[in-house]
Amino acid sequence: MRNLNNLAEAKQLIKLAIHAGRLQIKNGAEIYRAEDTVLRICKSAENVSKVDAHVLPSGIFVSLEFDDDIITVFKSVGVSTTNMSKIDKINTFSRNFVISTMSMETAFKILNSIEEENDTAYFKFDIYAGFCGAFFSVLFGGQLREFICAYIVTFTTSPILRKIEPFKLNFVVTNFIGAFLISIFTFLLYLLNLPQSMDEVIIGSIMILVPGLVATNAVRDIMNSDFLSGLIGLTKAIFIALGIAIGVGLTLSFLRL
Repeated sequence: MRNLNNLAEAKQLIKLAIHAGRLQIKNGAEIYRAEDTVLRICKSAENVSKVDAHVLPSGIFVSLEFDDDIITVFKSVGVSTTNMSKIDKINTFSRNFVISTMSMETAFKILNSIEEENDTAYFKFDIYAGFCGAFFSVLFGGQLREFICAYIVTFTTSPILRKIEPFKLNFVVTNFIGAFLISIFTFLLYLLNLPQSMDEVIIGSIMILVPGLVATNAVRDIMNSDFLSGLIGLTKAIFIALGIAIGVGLTLSFLRL
């Protein structure tokens, strides 16, 4: 356990806790995990009391008492993605921080390095995405030709979606564009008589867009009595699914006219 010498150090501690929790939410962690991380870091100081944290997919509220001064901080989260490796590293960091005498400066440097690091080269990520779509196409009844086409479609769509990230489009539009591109590429391959059926190729390829983790985390949050966070997650999952459905449906309707 560490001791804080003044109010400035207490403010640094709460900023560190929020930074760690925010990074976890941004990388797809469950709400209870981020909340546990925030509370663990704040309670690592002996002379801090009445620690409370309320975490939502869109923001984090933290309050603590230090020498009769109450500090309350709110921080928005922003756009989230999925990176299990970073979640694990932040989890490990929070536990190491609690049991050690690590300085605040060192702790912030570690978190910043985790935030900035890139675990997987983009080209490898596109290869993995391609195999994801390809194997799902087989799972839904596709044959070898559909497997190859789904790989081509997903491998091509993945880097395009990454290129539009700097435009900071909302998640519904992003998934609509992804579904639109998948449908277009599949139709082009179908015109070349490569797949026997477009259905398995499209279904397999859109699996890289399906909000499975978002929906799963939302259900887990509801089961942990985090009803507001769970409903927010389920709402996001529904709108992502709508974006995908509209993207595929409108494109195929137009192409088949």
